[in-house]
Amino acid sequence: MSGWRIGIMFGAWLALLAPAIAQDFPTRPIRIVIPYSPGSVADVFARIIAQPMQDQWKGSIVVESKSGANGSIAAEEVARSAPDGYTWLLVTTFFTASPALAKDLRWDPVKDYVPVGQICRAPNFFIVPSSLPVKSVGEFVALARSKPGTLNYSHPGKGSTGHLGFELFKKLAGIDVTGIGYRGYPQMVPDIASGLITSTFLSANQAIAQVQTGAIRVIGAISDGRSKYFPDVPTLAEQGFAEAQVTPWFGVVVPAGTPQPVVAKISTALEAALATPEVQQKLDMAGCEARSAPPAAFADIIKSDVALWAKVVKEAGITAD
Repeated sequence: MSGWRIGIMFGAWLALLAPAIAQDFPTRPIRIVIPYSPGSVADVFARIIAQPMQDQWKGSIVVESKSGANGSIAAEEVARSAPDGYTWLLVTTFFTASPALAKDLRWDPVKDYVPVGQICRAPNFFIVPSSLPVKSVGEFVALARSKPGTLNYSHPGKGSTGHLGFELFKKLAGIDVTGIGYRGYPQMVPDIASGLITSTFLSANQAIAQVQTGAIRVIGAISDGRSKYFPDVPTLAEQGFAEAQVTPWFGVVVPAGTPQPVVAKISTALEAALATPEVQQKLDMAGCEARSAPPAAFADIIKSDVALWAKVVKEAGITAD
């Protein structure tokens, strides 16, 4: 019997038994697959929610890292996993940007998964070295326009919010600023502090230490309101660039075909975990504001971002790998 016929039969069997399965779920350990290395912010966020969720079920949730191919190794593995609720994928910008950046993508963020819920939003901030003579986004734009091609910005990798978000800002501002890619933030931040890099987007936990030393300056908050991390810093919208307000988020999806009652049970447990002061405090300390979105709302966010990043990639002339 062919694989697709087996898959259809398995899905039909799950649908018939869904109510009973959901009532007993979970009966064995659950895996949260992380598309980045151990110790990454995604790994930290997954562990923050795993503990209170498994406590609700008195079960076990294992966090497993599967880095590589800009998240595609993890995404494909989860897409091909049994749709039974026992394999989850933690997702962020790569998930919605990949269709526009990869020519031969073997998974689809809308068709191959069911959204469970959003975990948090990690507002970014527009950063410049203190040596650069600008104190607002408007001044940065004016300087960039006066010296086309001489300023630069750094990002931690193709397809990251730091990459695509800055490209969106460049388009809206009408400026010529050269993008420089790094392998990650540990290599990137020192070059910003030294002035080798003249601009970038950083999260709060990546920026705070350098702000305290006076090495960098925060000139804009990239969020839908002023951030508690830097409350005196105006948003991009306040400075005339509302369309550039793109805030990274983190969430959980499961394979397509997972029974709705099981998805609902996972989502309810996630919502309960995010409502606890302890989880909110831990996420806050890690630079991510707890911001839940149940399955339907999270599905809308995913679809909206897929369309947004496809437009940004096309207009910026970014080539797919």
